[in-house]
Amino acid sequence: MKITSDTVPYSWAITTVAEVGAVRLGRQRSPDQHTGKFATKYIRAANITAAGLDLSDVLEMDFTPAERDVFRLEPGDIVLAEASGSADQVGRSAIWRGEIPDCCFQNTVIRIRPHVVLSEYAWIVFRQMAESGAFAEAARGVGIQHLGAGRLAEMPFPLPPLAEQQRIVDEVSRRSAELDAAQAALNSARARTAEQDCLILEAAVTGALVETEAAIAAREGRSLETGSDLFKRTRANQDGSLFAGLDEVAPAVMPGWASPTVGQVGEVRLGRQRAPKFERGEHPTPYLRAANITVDGLDLSDILRMNFNPEERRIYELQPGDVLLTEASGSSAHVGRPAVWNGDIAGCCFQNTVIRFRPRACSSAYALLVFRHMAESGAFARAARGVGIQHLGASRFAALPFPLPPQPEQDRIVAEAETRLAASREQRRIVRASLARFHAMRREILAAAVAGRLVPQNSADETAMALLARLGSPLEAARLRPEPAGRENAVTKTPRRTARRPDSIRKLTAVLSEAGRAVPLPELFAAAGYDRDSAGDVERFYIALREEVGQKIEPASDARENAPVELKDAS
Repeated sequence: MKITSDTVPYSWAITTVAEVGAVRLGRQRSPDQHTGKFATKYIRAANITAAGLDLSDVLEMDFTPAERDVFRLEPGDIVLAEASGSADQVGRSAIWRGEIPDCCFQNTVIRIRPHVVLSEYAWIVFRQMAESGAFAEAARGVGIQHLGAGRLAEMPFPLPPLAEQQRIVDEVSRRSAELDAAQAALNSARARTAEQDCLILEAAVTGALVETEAAIAAREGRSLETGSDLFKRTRANQDGSLFAGLDEVAPAVMPGWASPTVGQVGEVRLGRQRAPKFERGEHPTPYLRAANITVDGLDLSDILRMNFNPEERRIYELQPGDVLLTEASGSSAHVGRPAVWNGDIAGCCFQNTVIRFRPRACSSAYALLVFRHMAESGAFARAARGVGIQHLGASRFAALPFPLPPQPEQDRIVAEAETRLAASREQRRIVRASLARFHAMRREILAAAVAGRLVPQNSADETAMALLARLGSPLEAARLRPEPAGRENAVTKTPRRTARRPDSIRKLTAVLSEAGRAVPLPELFAAAGYDRDSAGDVERFYIALREEVGQKIEPASDARENAPVELKDAS
């Protein structure tokens, strides 16, 4: 809902930003202001983030003493990002609390020095303007979106009585603290579900999740086929070449279990190398790569193709039940992410960033539990090697120990683990849904705050109109005055060119016609005769550009910053 004088309480006023505080654009940055004689720290738009001020990377340039008087930040000032590559990021704001003494600000930042308004209340209003899209709607530009100090100064500002401003600030703080606490509790709950998953997986592969087959067989007085027996039977029933040279499997600590290696319970294979020579051919084939294996399973929304001849397809084609693992990652913690292939794409193969495990002596579902545990417990991370990119390696993976229970116990483990993991997933879904509502709840608090619906009014309060009449318009900080000729205040500079007269500004279409090509925005700005040191010229340039874009001028590329533009084809 648009806020007007008819929608706010009677004691409020709808005025402008310029009436509640002094608005100033920061100082232009240029090479001749880096002599070091008056080096001064300054903030720029990059220092203003959605989470507040980030002062980990504060730059310096020369500000003379006179300039410091004009551009120095004082505790309580509001700073806003004047420009961004994205319109919805324009107007990010924060309160300056004197974190850096004598700090100034660049012209990518707008400073508002509150006059008839509390800094904390003004910040609430500016945050609401950003959330509601008011700043994005006011921003102008091609590539880089500019809010403009002039446009900001004329934007409507809902002004409550001073006493009510404080009540609003206190109530927003109270409710925000409650939301912060609730959000922290939900994040903690979400973290606990991840820990719960790790415990479930650990219990599954250590024999602690269900009653062991050995215990059941003893109670029922029947013989037990152990994990070692299962391995031997599988070995006898399969092609002997798969098991050639493998030692007998070692017994495990759990009764009835065995401890073979990964390579003894299934076939391990690395995918086919991707190379330019395979980009074309008579047999284009879909294939999976590590990017298709996510923490939530397989993502098949982006499947690439390369040539696999019939013999290669026989070797690398995936079959339902294959377990796929990421072979490499920039982080060792992400190496070995597993997922089961269910045959969603006929004839699909796999690249060498993926390891395929084809189970022989275990089910795919049980192998998935084992590999998830290896990933979560750090076994894969410890086995990975590399500098920069961490590689698990098919041979290292095949040599890892694999806990193998009897087949009936595998089936019970899988059923119980899947039930518990499904419950854990549902808990996370509920927590995520709750967390997703927090942003809307914060927006609602801000919207209610600036519409007069958050706290009750008090008829004893001095009205906003009376407050404005009593304090008047804000006194603008002293304008930048000519510097004394004395050496103590002078900066040696390269003489600047004389600012051009307004009648010397050329039409943008004329400049482009004369160039006969696409022209980057900085070049077009200069060629048209605008002054880079004039904030007014910057704004006039973008107004002229906006009027012509889509009519006679169009962008020549998809670049988001300083995109070249050209004349539209008249045909």
